[in-house]
Amino acid sequence: MIELIGKYSLGVCERISKKLGIRTTNLRFLFFYLSILTLLLGIILYLVLALILKVKDLIIHRKKTAFDL
Repeated sequence: MIELIGKYSLGVCERISKKLGIRTTNLRFLFFYLSILTLLLGIILYLVLALILKVKDLIIHRKKTAFDL
């Protein structure tokens, strides 16, 4: 069973690297670094947007009723 999984599903990087003409380990490192990069960019984007919204709320103080002076 393990040989079947290894032969048909885990050979993805090997097949792509053969098509591109690069080493399999280089392609695996590329996939790893790209996944880390996209995760970090998502977190950074979330924090920047949260900061922008917080600063906007501090600058623009909205009054809820006519009695809030």
